[in-house]
Amino acid sequence: MATISSQSSTTVVDGVDRLSPTGISIIIVGGGIGGLMFALEAWRQGHDVRVYEKNPKLDTLGDAFGIMAPAWTTLRHFPRMKAQFEKESWDAELSLWHAEGFKLIHYGDGSWNAPGAIHPAKDVHVPWLETRPGVAHMLTSQCQRLGIQIEYGSTVVGFSETDEKAIVTIETQGQVTHAGADIVVAADGVGTKSHAHVSGQTVKATSSGYSMFRGIVPFGLIEKNLSSGIVEKFFSSQRPEFRIYVCPPDTHANIILSRGFFSYGLTYKDHKSSEKDLKESWNATVPTDVVVEKFSKLEPGLLELLRLIPENSAVDWTLRWRDPQPKWTSDGGRVVQLGDSAHAFLPTSGNGATQACEDALSLATCLRVAGKGKENIATKVHNKLRFERVSTIQKFGVMTRSSLHNIDLELAKEQPETLRNLLVMPEWIWSHDPVQYALDNYETTERHILDGTPFQNTNLPEGYTYEAWTVAGEIERGANGASAEV
Repeated sequence: MATISSQSSTTVVDGVDRLSPTGISIIIVGGGIGGLMFALEAWRQGHDVRVYEKNPKLDTLGDAFGIMAPAWTTLRHFPRMKAQFEKESWDAELSLWHAEGFKLIHYGDGSWNAPGAIHPAKDVHVPWLETRPGVAHMLTSQCQRLGIQIEYGSTVVGFSETDEKAIVTIETQGQVTHAGADIVVAADGVGTKSHAHVSGQTVKATSSGYSMFRGIVPFGLIEKNLSSGIVEKFFSSQRPEFRIYVCPPDTHANIILSRGFFSYGLTYKDHKSSEKDLKESWNATVPTDVVVEKFSKLEPGLLELLRLIPENSAVDWTLRWRDPQPKWTSDGGRVVQLGDSAHAFLPTSGNGATQACEDALSLATCLRVAGKGKENIATKVHNKLRFERVSTIQKFGVMTRSSLHNIDLELAKEQPETLRNLLVMPEWIWSHDPVQYALDNYETTERHILDGTPFQNTNLPEGYTYEAWTVAGEIERGANGASAEV
């Protein structure tokens, strides 16, 4: 088993103990959540990092989402960021609701917060929810305090490498430049240009047949328009609420209610999804009336709340499938994909941001263990340690969406406890420590890559043997009435 804990820090900045320098230089393409988490952890572990982000400034678009404990495994090492996390998190309670407006079952806290549960984010209370803008600001602020350079307005349009270096081609205000480092991390999302270099082909996006209206509305923006009945019905709880309304056969609604904001994610069968632009975009908005009409089967009170969504602010996000991609690392090992660049998730998985952060922590650790001169091996070890776990969780998201859209509402009314396990996140997902897993398995995985020594991942469900799957296969299974299995 490899170790990094015994290596002393040489620098303390903003209360963060930085491990001794590795001499490894890294370019990170993309200043989203995965890219910034990697920048922070890589800096902490002694690597030299700089970030190129195509947006001209910090991107604050987005709604609310869940990030589970594995993503925050090393948060305790960043004291000011940890304090900000605790201040801005939303400690919501989860419940499942009938479309007609009554609660079917109360889940409460995440399983990782149950008495006796042990999760990897030591000394951190991990709630259900964060806001995407809040997390982006938190990570960016910490990068700034550590002096990590983020070059905004810089679009990376090409990737290449030699035996010794990885190189990116950058466009900035019409000017083309090149930059090199020991490793380039492509954390620039589903539209990344890195596929041409890593796998030699683009990743095909296939319509899932579903889309989602999504957005977030500050409570203060709608407060004056709320009737007393709506306030009592939706905003009287002492804690934020995360409600999932089931509306079989083809819709469900994620509703987050708090005195800070109201957030919605409304998934629906979209018969025109294959005709839409394949680009998932926060700029594709629709009128509020379209949202209300599509979800007219929801209870009247919730429809009244949805009518308060500011006009043309609801994003119509087309849900795309992508086959799992086993290869995230270039042949030379000096370009590696991270987060959505390597593995895009459906929102129903509740895992996209978590897995991007797991990637970040795993990759930073593998590079530390490998050391200067073996960076191109470290990226391949990381890829081997992560792919099967991520692919399995991608499939888990497919199962969740299918389950929500196929609930027998009459049975649910009579026997709600039959739904008890429907939204319980399995322990194998939330208890995983990506840093410790990389430390425990680095050496055997390196031998596997270099000389074929047997290796089998254990970051999967107990007793489960990974099997490759494809979108086409899952669509066929669904058409034949079979459900995905993990």
